[in-house]
Amino acid sequence: MQPLVSVIVPVYNVKNYVERCVESILQQTYTHLEIILVDDGSTDGSSELLKKWHDARIRIITQENGGQAAARNTGLDEMTGDYLIMVDSDDYIATNLVEKCLETVDKTKADLVIFTSNNINQDGDMQYIPRNSGYLLTDAGSVPWNKFYTASLWENLRFKTGYWYEDLGIVPVVVLRAMNPVKIEDALYYYVTDRADSQSNLQKDTKFLDVIPMLDNVKVELEKLQAYEPHKKEVETLYMEHLVYRTVLRKIIYLEGIKERKEALQIVRKTMNTEFPKWWKNGYRSGSGATAKLKALAIHLYLRGFVRLGDLVWKVPFEKRRKQTGF
Repeated sequence: MQPLVSVIVPVYNVKNYVERCVESILQQTYTHLEIILVDDGSTDGSSELLKKWHDARIRIITQENGGQAAARNTGLDEMTGDYLIMVDSDDYIATNLVEKCLETVDKTKADLVIFTSNNINQDGDMQYIPRNSGYLLTDAGSVPWNKFYTASLWENLRFKTGYWYEDLGIVPVVVLRAMNPVKIEDALYYYVTDRADSQSNLQKDTKFLDVIPMLDNVKVELEKLQAYEPHKKEVETLYMEHLVYRTVLRKIIYLEGIKERKEALQIVRKTMNTEFPKWWKNGYRSGSGATAKLKALAIHLYLRGFVRLGDLVWKVPFEKRRKQTGF
């Protein structure tokens, strides 16, 4: 008997994107699907668009707006599949995603398949995102959408609501729960990078410091599973990647005013010193070669309060490169 694969799609005010997303799911070469579209209180006409499809595999669930975490949780509560994937409604997937992942499961007995993605901007330019081992938390990624899960991995686990970066708070727990994660090189997901109103592109707001309670949640959930101590080093690295490197070099640099930036940097430094007193000896570096050295130098300067000097080392060349590449 063919396994049933559940596809969970949270939908909120994405009328310009959702049709492409749903069509990419309906066109899957593997057809035994349960497609759960969770309309999280859309107000832009997305709700009406969802009604255009007359496919028995589609289930539309409508709820009051509770955020992406609440929408995904509803999907997890309602799904009945043996396996599942999650797709953001402004993105889309390769037509062979499910088939390729099931083939991998059949060959390797994986309970988690980690694939990779192509970044795509509004101009249609694509950028392949390579992954290394696929097993480290920092390489598997904290996003839910580049993974094909055995449904039982999500048993008693849900996204924490009311926060930004809710993915970060629970996906690493699911990854560490997997007994046989397998990584494949295929880019099976298309991630839209430059939708202006997406959470990842909203920079001038200290809500990005929600990474701290979300990282704390990883610790809490792993402790419940008695899995924190065996994975403490990986969690420390997760803190470094998301709170130190990504928050400092991708978020804090865009805050208005030196005073506000220094206050946010102080919170980052204090959190790291409290959670992992010797974190600077971890050895983790973001990137490779000259880029890794540049990032490490910028972090050193920023966390010691040399904001303008840090900008010369990192922000100025980073912005120049982003304008040149479109990513």
